[in-house]
Amino acid sequence: MPTPNHLTQKRRRLSAQNIQRAIWVVLAALITSLALFGGYYYWDRYVYLEDKSPIELDIEQLEKAIREDPQNPETRVALAEYYLRNGMYREALDQTNQVLSLYPENEGALLISGIAHVRLNQPEAALDPLEKFVAARKDQPMANVDTALEGAYYFLGESYMKLNRPDEAISALEAALVITPTDADALYQAGLAYQASGQPETALERYHQAVRLVPDFTEAYSGMIESYSALDQPDYVVYAQGMEAFCLQDYQTAQTYLEQATQALPDFAPAFLGLGMTYEKMGNLEAALAAIERALELNPGDFAAQQAQGRIQAAMNANE
Repeated sequence: MPTPNHLTQKRRRLSAQNIQRAIWVVLAALITSLALFGGYYYWDRYVYLEDKSPIELDIEQLEKAIREDPQNPETRVALAEYYLRNGMYREALDQTNQVLSLYPENEGALLISGIAHVRLNQPEAALDPLEKFVAARKDQPMANVDTALEGAYYFLGESYMKLNRPDEAISALEAALVITPTDADALYQAGLAYQASGQPETALERYHQAVRLVPDFTEAYSGMIESYSALDQPDYVVYAQGMEAFCLQDYQTAQTYLEQATQALPDFAPAFLGLGMTYEKMGNLEAALAAIERALELNPGDFAAQQAQGRIQAAMNANE
């Protein structure tokens, strides 16, 4: 059996690339303030001046609006959002700090400030604005569908994890999942939190939920390796190692691990699904179809297996 050592560098590179959240989703709280600048946006998005991008023009217009009315908090919040979405985190904080010094309960400024601190790897500083945002929104009538609140909970959980406070991270991340149960990033972070708090069984539940949504979620399989190892379940460790290798496109290693896993775990559908997808990538369509059909025998409702079966059958028909 191959060892996973040759995957270490790939795994480190991948884990260094933190999953990027869709910031525009969690900034839903700013829609009202952004609407004030609808005229600017239409012009900037459809008219290019001096070879400048629409984003550059939007920022220029907002900066000009601030110079003309420096006390307007909504203008500063809108500009902070643009800075945040373009990776200008310190500039975003400068704007939110000015707003919060005069309007400490401004929700848009609180949310942007918290996210900017997270992006600058300042988890301790992120807690106060995010906690205040959550406190202001969590009891509102539409809290259970509030995507901005879900984002705040997520970033709180991420910050708590960086501060080695997994129990608080669990609370925040589970609150996020109440709002958006299909948030694979939150499921993965919750897995990490449960793992850190000594609950590997629950961590595995969250990791498996994440990979059902995102089948090539490499970090989730890495988490499984640690949790299955903690539970002393070596055959399942081999499965997770195979899926990690599959995600890293090391199909030969994936095949070796997953063949071993299916032999040791003949009733474990995910291993057969992974093996089938690996054979598919390697062009061994007959073996791929057999593995996928076994996965469907064990779990007839598996959507990923159903999709794989359709792909493989179509490819086989095309080759006839």
